[in-house]
Amino acid sequence: MFELLDQTAKNLRRIRRLTVRESGLTPPQYQVLSMLWDRDEMPLKDLASACNCTRATITGLIDGLERKGLVSRKPNPDDRRSLLAALTDEGRALQRHTPALEKIYEQCCAGLTSQEFRHLGLLLSRLNESLIF
Repeated sequence: MFELLDQTAKNLRRIRRLTVRESGLTPPQYQVLSMLWDRDEMPLKDLASACNCTRATITGLIDGLERKGLVSRKPNPDDRRSLLAALTDEGRALQRHTPALEKIYEQCCAGLTSQEFRHLGLLLSRLNESLIF
């Protein structure tokens, strides 16, 4: 069973990599942008937490996205010590031209009923929680 989970994870990573490559982004850059597409702007520390990475890693990702003109940094009005990552017009426009991974994942799961899909999610969450030592 664990071999099947591993193979499924590899296939999902491959699909993500191939899909994201079309937009000229890395999978981590796409993940950051997809968070911002939902919220438009986020504090860097919250973005790091949501992406499950360190602040140093998120800083590097934002640097790269800033160089591409997709995001900018701006002061956080709620906390003067922190910065917000904010989408630029180019970053918003990219969303319209980038295939959404969520739609591709939905197609991958088309063979499951909604109840089976929810049950799979619950089981995977429980398994994942039990693996944290």
